[in-house]
Amino acid sequence: MTRAATLSATYADDYCCGYAAAPAEPNPGVAADLMQARAIAGGLAEFGIGSARWSAAYDREAAAVVLRVDTPRGLYALVIPRPGQPFPVRHHGERIGALDSRRTYGTADSYTAALFAAFLRDRAALDIPGRDVCPTSQNMV
Repeated sequence: MTRAATLSATYADDYCCGYAAAPAEPNPGVAADLMQARAIAGGLAEFGIGSARWSAAYDREAAAVVLRVDTPRGLYALVIPRPGQPFPVRHHGERIGALDSRRTYGTADSYTAALFAAFLRDRAALDIPGRDVCPTSQNMV
């Protein structure tokens, strides 16, 4: 095989790791879900979750686009549901809850990001600096 030759599907299946043929045209529903997941992730920057800590991709197990966030307690995944459904949250492959919001055209992505950050904070998976709601002896003057 010359260097300029392309991999045949049979050769790639037998000898290459991670090779998958790209679909001819992307699914418009998945593309829209990916855009929404990225918009929600953009809202997470306000809570200290930068682009190095999240990823958005289609998850075959969830059969939907998910927004994964790396936390000290592991990966949490926010599933982008069909319109009208609540946003489920998964941890270690299991559904552990859902946000108090449904996917509708009136629900702002920044609102969903704030709810997801609060969900992570409530499970001690996210430390939001400067946003303590309970005063401690260290915070009191």
